[in-house]
Amino acid sequence: MNIKKAAELSGIKADNIRYYEKIGLIPKIARKENGLRHFTDRDIQALQFVKHMRDAGVKIEPLTRYMKLVIENGDVEIRKEILRQQAAQLKLEIEEKQRAYNYLTYKLEHYDEVMNPIEENIENQEF
Repeated sequence: MNIKKAAELSGIKADNIRYYEKIGLIPKIARKENGLRHFTDRDIQALQFVKHMRDAGVKIEPLTRYMKLVIENGDVEIRKEILRQQAAQLKLEIEEKQRAYNYLTYKLEHYDEVMNPIEENIENQEF
């Protein structure tokens, strides 16, 4: 199948697929005689995996290292450690977002006592 269909099935834009192939995030895609990429079901599975990992917050660089280890049948313990590190990073990001959410909801719940006085001090300033 062509890149348009691969993009549709994987949920990854065609430009991103080309980029992912260029940086080695996904295996090289076979080419037809005319030079166009020809995606197999296995390629689509790899793309879907990468999409899920990116959606989970895994960064490009560690995911590229991870995928190279997968493609080369590399050390499973190293692969697991990459995933552990990414999970820990994601947990920190979630905690930061939760603090920001808690802050905003507090401000909303206490708008008249907290935000209104602050905004009154800001209203007449020039920017």
